[in-house]
Parts: sequence; structure tokens; C-alpha cells
Amino acid sequence: GPAAGRPGGARFEDDLRRVATETAEARTYEGPVPSLPGGLPLASQFFFTYLDFSALGPESGRALAVSREDGDSVFTPPPAGTDVFLAAAPEGGRLRVTVRAAATAFSPEALTAFADAVRDDLVEAAGSAGPAPVPERTGRQAGRPERTVRKSALPKRAARESARPERAAREGDPPDRCLDAALIGYLPSPGDLARMAGVPEAALPREELRSLLFPAGRPRHLETLSTPLGRSGFVCVPVFADELAPGEALLGHTARGVELAGALGARTVSLAGMIPSLTGYGFDVLRKLGATGAAPGLPAVTTGHAATVVSVVRTVRAALDATGRRLDALTVAFVGLGSIGSSSLELLLTRAHRPPARLLLCDAPGSGPRLKELAERLMERGLVEEVEVVEPEGHGLPDAVYGAGLIVAAVGGGGALLDVERLAPGTTVVDDSFPHCFDTARALNRMDRAKDVLIVGGGLLDAGPVRREPAEGLPAAAVAGYLARPMVPDTIASCRFESLLHASGAAVPLVRGLVDPPTGLAYWEAAEASGTRAAPLHLLTRSIDVDGLDRVVSGRD
Repeated sequence: GPAAGRPGGARFEDDLRRVATETAEARTYEGPVPSLPGGLPLASQFFFTYLDFSALGPESGRALAVSREDGDSVFTPPPAGTDVFLAAAPEGGRLRVTVRAAATAFSPEALTAFADAVRDDLVEAAGSAGPAPVPERTGRQAGRPERTVRKSALPKRAARESARPERAAREGDPPDRCLDAALIGYLPSPGDLARMAGVPEAALPREELRSLLFPAGRPRHLETLSTPLGRSGFVCVPVFADELAPGEALLGHTARGVELAGALGARTVSLAGMIPSLTGYGFDVLRKLGATGAAPGLPAVTTGHAATVVSVVRTVRAALDATGRRLDALTVAFVGLGSIGSSSLELLLTRAHRPPARLLLCDAPGSGPRLKELAERLMERGLVEEVEVVEPEGHGLPDAVYGAGLIVAAVGGGGALLDVERLAPGTTVVDDSFPHCFDTARALNRMDRAKDVLIVGGGLLDAGPVRREPAEGLPAAAVAGYLARPMVPDTIASCRFESLLHASGAAVPLVRGLVDPPTGLAYWEAAEASGTRAAPLHLLTRSIDVDGLDRVVSGRD
């Protein structure tokens, strides 16, 4: 840890191993890392950038001289969550080393001692007996406390230990940093909330709900999910599903949600529902945060789509196993070939022992040329033997779709495209549309009444025992509604699972943009390694007993 000092004779590779070990140790803690007596954390995580020292030119053979300046620099103050920022850059034939620290992380005395300790190390490294005296001066810099610059009277080791940043509570910070990962999402429409609660829509006025849950008009932590992979928070933006639209408003809310998740300790966040597609599949969120990747102090951002693809394919397999069907004996229709649909199709075919007997591709009107190109690529790769593109006419789906034995749907905001009453007996439907692309009440009614179709959701996974808790400080009415909400036991939304899996240290990439085949396979294998399975077959919050659906198991092929 930081208190150990640098062993004599240590080489660069020794330093690198030490940093890697400390970083790994820091990631084992939930919430704040315990502090040493001097104030610095017992273990730290690091963010590095690369500097090519050859830019300084050839060595002149002269000993380096070290001096100290108390001026501003081109570097901005450390972002939230960063205690110390060190930078080295060539400047006018010199190597300028900048030390900056968050004002709330250091006392003025501790910052002075820390900077002096860095200076002493540079003097030692330069092989100089010491720098020329530097006159005392004072100065105030953005993000730094006002301080007097002076030569430390402490020995180097003591200076390091006395320079540990003080972990004072910051104004506006949450009471604890309890999360490993988070999901940034939004509320269902007031109408959907009313249906869930079994009350008239007028009983849940939109603006009263918003004011109740978001009195400050900012994202709020609503729920914590404890799982074998870690703790995941649901950070909700003050937007209802029927208000979603691309633009600065949604981007601003989402970026603030990411910042809140980071303040709560989350290392990775994923995006729920329509947020990825409305924010450039995550890229616009990164731009809003002023980063091209995970910035220091902010969580990494991933769309959640790769784990959703895994969930869809696992659910398809579970449904086929439960009904005794084989993929290669079925006509399979994919409805909606956007990010989730096309990637789910790719993963399903890649993992299948044999391709479906016949494949139908269906998307929005005008999608024919794009789908024909997709069909040609699948044929060329040998993933399918017979494929046909069908386009809808008007709002409904083509007749050919209703002739398929397996329908996999992933439609964004398309309404009730699929007519449940037109499904042939024996049909299985796996739907990851948001909201579902059919009338869910009619679907449940047909399964109860005719027992001749299986219609399930595709977006949940079983990653082991789950405990759900409402966040602290929520209004009593919100807590009561949360506790009364029915759930499929021990399941997690697939998009939420993605950030948890990444934060757990699994070897999976962050997902921005579309899910390519290697990424889908990486998440499939990581889910497999973690023991994650498809959730119990379900629709909404109701588990479906396939044994009671006699005509599905024994229906047509």
C-alpha cells in the first residue's frame, strides 16, 4: 500500500507489479477503502496516460535540477472521486511535473507535505544534492486549498505519511458509497404505473409523482439489488417512458445519473430501455460527460445490450427445452432486426448445433434491402440454409410471421404489432420489445384459456439469490408501492446484469454502438462462467408453468 514506501533497488517492473497489486486490492472493497492513520486509503486505484520521454530530446549528461513553482497549469482540477492528480509533460526543454488535489481531499498542511514529498523523490531521482531555495509564496488555484509553499521539515517517509488526504464528507455527497454497479433508467408512464397498482390513471397525476420522487428535479437512487456478483443500484432520471425523446434534456439527465452512480461507488453503469438508442448507443453520453471512455472518478458506461442479447438467446433455448422443440425442426421468425434483434439472431445461430429449418426476417416497412444484405451474409457464413425477408404492410405483421413455430421479437416502441389471437396453436414467442409488442392481457388470457401458445419475456436472467431494498430517504408512499410490487423472484434485468458483470472483473468489453459477434460471445462465456442462467419462463411478473400448456408441448412443428 502507499505507506510501504518504495523498496531500495526496486525496478520499473517491480513498481508496476506493486501498482497492479494495490489496484486489485482496492477493488475488493465495497464502499470506501479503509484509511491509514495518516488519512490516505489503505489501497488505491490508478489511472495512467502515456508520455514519450524521447520528446525531451537526447540526454545532455548534466544532472537535472528541480525547482518548484506555485502557478496554475493547463490541467483542470481533478474530477469527482480523484484525490490526487500527477502529470508530467515536456515544456520548454524542461519536464514539468504538476501536482493537483481536490480541495476536499487534503488539508492545506497535508497538501504541502505531499507536494514536498514528491519533490524530494524527484531530487533523489535526478541525483542532485538538492534544489536552490525557493522563496515562500502563497496562491489559490481552482480545486486546491489556499496554502503557503515551504520546504518540508519532515523526513521524506514521514512527509508521505502525513500527506494522506483527509476523507472529510463533501457537501451533497450521499451518506455512503455502497454500490458496485448501477442501472440508469426512467419511470414507466403514469398509465402503466396505474395499471401496475390497480388504480385509475387519474389517481397518479404525472407532476405530483415527479415532485414526490424528484423534489430537486435531478436523478435519484431508488433501489439497491444485492447479488452474488455485487450490489447494483437503480438510478432513475426524472422522466416518464412516454416522455422519452433524443436531445440535450435526456442527455443531461443521463449524465447526471452517471455522476450520482459514481458518487455512490459504482464502477460501471448500464443504460435501461430506450436510453441507449436515444443517446447514440452510449457515445452521446460519453461526449456529454466530456470523455471518450471511462474518466477518472466516473464509472465506465456500457449500453446493457450485450447481456440483453445473451438473455434473449438463453430464454429461447429454455423455451425450446421446456416445450421439447428443436431449432432445426422449426420455422423461426425474427421481428425487429435492430441492435438487439440482429445481435440475438447472430448469437443464436452461432451457438446452434444446426440452423433452423427456415428463417424469416421482418422489420419496419422499407427495411427490405438491409435485411436482404443481412440474409446474404448469414448464408455466406453457413449460419442458415433457407432465409426469407418479409415486410409488413401497414401496422400489423405479415401473414408469414404467424406461420412460424418460434417468433423472436425485439421492437422498440412499436405498440401492439403482434396479434395474439392470430398465433397458430403450438407457437412459442420470446419478446424483448420495450414495451411488449403485443397485448399482454390477451396473451395471459390465451395461455390460461386455450393453453396452446407460450408467450414469454426475454429480458431477465437468473444470476443467483437476489435481495432488493428501497433506497434510504424515499417518501413513505413510494416505499409502500415498491414493497407491494410483484417481482419474478431471484432475477435481474439483463441490461443491469451487464454493468454488474463488468464491475465484477469479468473479462468482458464495455459496449457502445452495436453488439458485434465477438462481444456477444464474450458475454455469453462470461455469463456461463458465472453460473448465470435464463430466468424462469415468465410474462411481466408472472411465471409460466409450461407443463400446463398441453397444446404447446404437443402442438404443430
